[in-house]
Amino acid sequence: MVVVLGFFLLTVLFAGIPGLAPAVALKASLLAGYDKSSRPVKAASTPVNVDFDITLKQIIDLAEKEQAFRMNLWLRLYWVDEYLTWNASEHGGVDSLTIHSSDIWRPDIFLYNNIAETYGALGTVTDLSVTNTGQVSYLTPAIFTSACPVDITRFPFDRQNCVLEFGSWIYTGSQLNISLIKSSADTSTYTKSEEWILRGAPMERKVAVYTCCPDPYVSVLFTLQLERRSFFYIFNMVLPCIILMVLNVFGFYIPPDSGERLGFSMTILLALVVFLQVLSGSLPATSTTTPQLGQFFAATIALVGFSCLASIVVIRLSYSSPPSRPLPRWLRLLLLRYLARLFCMNTIAEEKHVVTPIKEDVEILAHTDSKEGNSRSSTHDLHLCEVIRHIRDFSHQHVEKKQEEEDQDEWKMAALVLDRALMFVTGLGSIIVCLILLQ
Repeated sequence: MVVVLGFFLLTVLFAGIPGLAPAVALKASLLAGYDKSSRPVKAASTPVNVDFDITLKQIIDLAEKEQAFRMNLWLRLYWVDEYLTWNASEHGGVDSLTIHSSDIWRPDIFLYNNIAETYGALGTVTDLSVTNTGQVSYLTPAIFTSACPVDITRFPFDRQNCVLEFGSWIYTGSQLNISLIKSSADTSTYTKSEEWILRGAPMERKVAVYTCCPDPYVSVLFTLQLERRSFFYIFNMVLPCIILMVLNVFGFYIPPDSGERLGFSMTILLALVVFLQVLSGSLPATSTTTPQLGQFFAATIALVGFSCLASIVVIRLSYSSPPSRPLPRWLRLLLLRYLARLFCMNTIAEEKHVVTPIKEDVEILAHTDSKEGNSRSSTHDLHLCEVIRHIRDFSHQHVEKKQEEEDQDEWKMAALVLDRALMFVTGLGSIIVCLILLQ
């Protein structure tokens, strides 16, 4: 009685508007006694065929740390409702109606891998259109948040595949069959992302049987193939790191005796540690893999640490504590002959580090010794003998000091050659690290 009275009031209210009264009357007639909780088929064995299509509008965010993917999609669903059919000629030529999506049956399409608080269901935010043959067109926008495992092995040169699975929650494949209109999503209105390059958006129909239920369930797998835009990380992280790497190599030109080389290397090391901390703060905490950019920073830190260790060794060789020992023969051959020639330090290779006693001291000693033998009988010559002994001791100390200085100079020359060799090793290591980890 209430439905009839409402229909009568609507007919009277809109009777004066041409073309509107038949549509209102038709809508009220169709929805009278309509059960939106039952499948819109007259035979229970008939499945509802839903044509599924997606338009990708925007990639909102892919949070690597939370491994959550948010995007804006426009879903297009088409099916036939056998209870929403009419003869257009009997209703003033009305062949289509607009009905709110909450007033009739809709397929319960859910995002299976949803991680948002909305449970991944389609909201009743738009109307849908129905033709006189029962063809329902449901076009609705939605923002989904899905789980997306992120592989950061090649970060920031990585590619990610985020899969969204849509399907019915309660209806099996024999009750609700989902078909794809196209094999890929529509990207004609896609808004380009500043962080990701869209390489593809294929869709695939999936039929799965779960352990809980013997009947198959039909779902749609929507895959977003993304490639990261790496220029931001190259400009803000990789390029400064390469500059620090170059400075680390040229730091070997700082003289070891200036005392500034170790401080210079430690400053570079601290800067690299800061870059590594910034990088680790934006990536998921995982122990299964290490990002390629993190490996690059770690290798650079290792090279700087090697430079610090090399500087310590060179400084230690340059300032060996007395009494200094002669440079071992094998080390003299390796450093002052072969490596010196290899690194174009021929002047060092040609130097002879042989200590010869002072000729004048030897002659003085010989002369004083002869005089000492001839004047032992005289008490007056005792003072002369004492002077001669002092001269001999001084001459011996002078020879030892001269020998020690020569040995010290030889160690310094060896340290310089070793320093040049370590500089070339560090430079070669830097080139190898860049070629391997930045490709």
